[in-house]
Formats: sequence, C-alpha cells, structure tokens
Amino acid sequence: MSKEQMIHEAAMELMREAGVAVHNDKAIEILEANGIRVEDQRAYFTEEQVMEWVKKAPEEFTLYARNPKYDMIIGGEHVNPAPVYGCAFIDEWDGTRRTGTLEDYMKCLKMVYASENYDIDGGIMIQPAEVNPEQSAAAMFYATVTHSDKAIMLATGYRTEMEKVMEAAAEIFGGKDALIEKPRMIALINTVSPLELDERMLDNLMVLAEHGQPVILCPAAMLGATGSITMAGTLAMGLAESLAGIVLAEMIRPGTPAVLGVQSTAADMQGLTFACAAPEGAKMQGYGRSLGKFYGLPCRGGGSQTDATAINAQAGYESMLTFFSAYSHGVNLIMEAGGVMNSVNSTSFEKMVVDFEIIRQVKKALAPLEVNEETLNVEEIKEVVEEGGSFLTMDSTLDNYDILYNPYIGSRNAKLDHPEYFKESIDAEIERLLDEYDDNKPELDPEVQAKVRSILAETGLAAEIFDKIESL
Repeated sequence: MSKEQMIHEAAMELMREAGVAVHNDKAIEILEANGIRVEDQRAYFTEEQVMEWVKKAPEEFTLYARNPKYDMIIGGEHVNPAPVYGCAFIDEWDGTRRTGTLEDYMKCLKMVYASENYDIDGGIMIQPAEVNPEQSAAAMFYATVTHSDKAIMLATGYRTEMEKVMEAAAEIFGGKDALIEKPRMIALINTVSPLELDERMLDNLMVLAEHGQPVILCPAAMLGATGSITMAGTLAMGLAESLAGIVLAEMIRPGTPAVLGVQSTAADMQGLTFACAAPEGAKMQGYGRSLGKFYGLPCRGGGSQTDATAINAQAGYESMLTFFSAYSHGVNLIMEAGGVMNSVNSTSFEKMVVDFEIIRQVKKALAPLEVNEETLNVEEIKEVVEEGGSFLTMDSTLDNYDILYNPYIGSRNAKLDHPEYFKESIDAEIERLLDEYDDNKPELDPEVQAKVRSILAETGLAAEIFDKIESL
C-alpha cells in the first residue's frame, strides 16, 4: 500500500467516524439533501460519497485573465507562483512595523503586475487598515480589476459582499454564464483544524461555486498544536477537512474547479507560533502534490516564506527552501511566493524584490537542460582548442551571451567598502518595477468601470475609498 493510500484511508476513517463540523446552516442543508449524515452540525461522509463528488472536479483548468497573455493553467505539470497573501502589517527595512494602507496595497499590485514571475494578481497582499473589514474584499477586488489585467486572486469577504463582487465580475466578463464558462477568479478557503469548516469561509465557498469560480481548500494546522505531532496524522486530518469542502463545492455546481491545499507546518513549541518556513512544512506540501495526483486534483502550497522579522540570512535561506521545495515538487499554485515576513504576519516591499529574484533563480536552475547538436557546440570547441583562441570571441558567445542568468539585485562585483550595495540594488529594482508599471498600465473600459463601482458601492464601501483607489 502506498503512503498516499494509507493517508487517504486514515482521512476516510476520520470523515466517517469523527466527522467534520460544519458551522453553516445552508451548507448543512445541501449536504443532507445529497445524502450526507449530519448530527449536531457534524457531517459524516462515507468513502463512496467522497469519491463520487471529488471525481466531478477537473484535474486541471484554465483561469482566464482579462489580458489573454496571462491566462494560466492550474493542474497537471503546470507550476504558477502567486504573491504574498494574508498579511496585516508592513515591515520596513529598518525593522519598524506599521499597519498596511490602501497605498501599500496599490504598490503591491503594481510591483506584481510589472514582475514577469506572475500571471495572477490581487488577494490580501496587505490588509488596508483604513477600509472597513466588511467591505475590504470589495475594495481589493476593485483595486485589482482597475489596475491589473492578470488573472484575479480574490480576498474572501462576507456573503453579501462576495455576491456583489460576483455581480461586478459578471459585468466585466460578459455575464454570469460567461463567467462560469471561463472562470476568472480564484479564492482561498481556509479550514479550521481540527476537522471544522467555519460559517464565513463556507459562505464564500458557496458563492464561488454557484458562479463556477475555483476554490482552494486548505488547512494550516500546526504540528502538535492544532494538528497531530506527526506529519502523516496532520496530513490525514487536513485532507479530511479539504475533501469535505470540495464535496460541498461539487454538490453546488458539479465540475467546479477545486484545488487541494496543504499549508500545515510545525509549531514553534517555545512560543506556540506558526513556523511557516519549517522543513516539516516543506515536506508536507510535497505530499500535497502527491495527494493531488491521487485524487486527480490540482494542488496548492506555499513558497518564499520566512519566520524572520527582518531581511537577513534567515529570511534568505527559509525563503529559498520553501519556494525551491514547492517548485521542485511541482506544486500547481504556489501562494505567498513574494513578500511574506514574520510567519505571514507582514509584508515587506524589499522582501518582495528578494523573492522575485529567488523565483527567477529557481526557475532557471530547474529548467530542463537542452541537449542537441547546436548546444553541444562541438565544432567551436574544437576550433578553440586547435587555434588557441578564446570562447569570449567566438560567434556562439557573442550571439548568445544574454542566455546566462543576470541577477536584478545584489552584485557579483561588490566592493568591500560599499556595504549598502544590496539595499541600493533593491531600491533601484523597486523603482524599475514601478516605472515599468507606469509605462504599461492596463486600462478598464470607463463605462464598465463605472458600472462595477456602482455595484460594489452597494456593499457600503465609501465613495472616498473608490476615489482613493482610482487616484493611486
């Protein structure tokens, strides 16, 4: 029996005998209507029921962007980085911390848009403190669709707010049926460990599934705290949580794209904190990829994560570990890959640029080696040997010198008396990205934008927030 089969069977036992708490009356109605036994808000699933519904989700799907060059396939052998998500604070280079603002959010949007690493933009890249939490998902959506034409990561919100976001998206993309036919947005639905699904997340899941938009079901348990101390046990428990949500999504609209997530990791037992960059987390997300294949589902993991509170050696080695792990395992959607600090508590613009470099390096290092007559270059090698020349002056070098990796930050020739070179290179890269954005900023049809603004205003989002987003 494979390890994946053993984890599956443990998850099925948990779903059958322990059940999954479902804190949402509407979700319970749907489950019961489809034959799931529910007692005291706990749903109990048989293996046959789980597999019947999970098999209705596609093995891969396309998330369509307003600009078709950013259409992205999620699933199969495709690997897609996605930027920072879920942070409330901004960490400055000097170690100070402050709450995030709309201006910070817009800066994140623009930097991600200008980076060639991503086909997706948006989500909770930084929680803007000046926006009421009950309208913040609508504000972030409006910012994303007015300042980016990449595929859309959604922030999750409240039910009525998300319904208005769907209505606004239908206005942009040709109506609800067109939105279902060509999904444009994806959102993260976190589970609650151990073995619970909460009301607000389920509201989001049900609205998204009704409109055919992809959902990511993802546990984030801590080994020995909110999950078993053993990785296998926590994987089985998180799998049970995720599959329960996926089953519900398929009951609402069979064929709804669903992504199996793994973001569980170790707990730091000295402070009972979320050790997001621990080796255990890197190992478990690799099994997330294997389990995705087992169920025929795309998978989600994390990358470029760190528990460090400053950009230092710890931030560097942890970010490289987590992104390299996710990319080399073939995780289909690598969230939090760009800007995360302090165990996903804060965002750093300088760290975003460092992570952009890590992503470029890992992609280059893991790209398949091309071996053919041209790349073997035997004739030029013989010519250099026979004539005593130099490769520097050969045609292949002069024609192809730009195929060698060129870093955007740091230096290979730094002077010992100039210790600030690293920060200066980061600042220069931030400025380059923002200039690149200004030179290529996307546009949304003004008439459509006005309709979108009108729809989202029904959430209660203040006019000054719309005005500020438009002015930044």
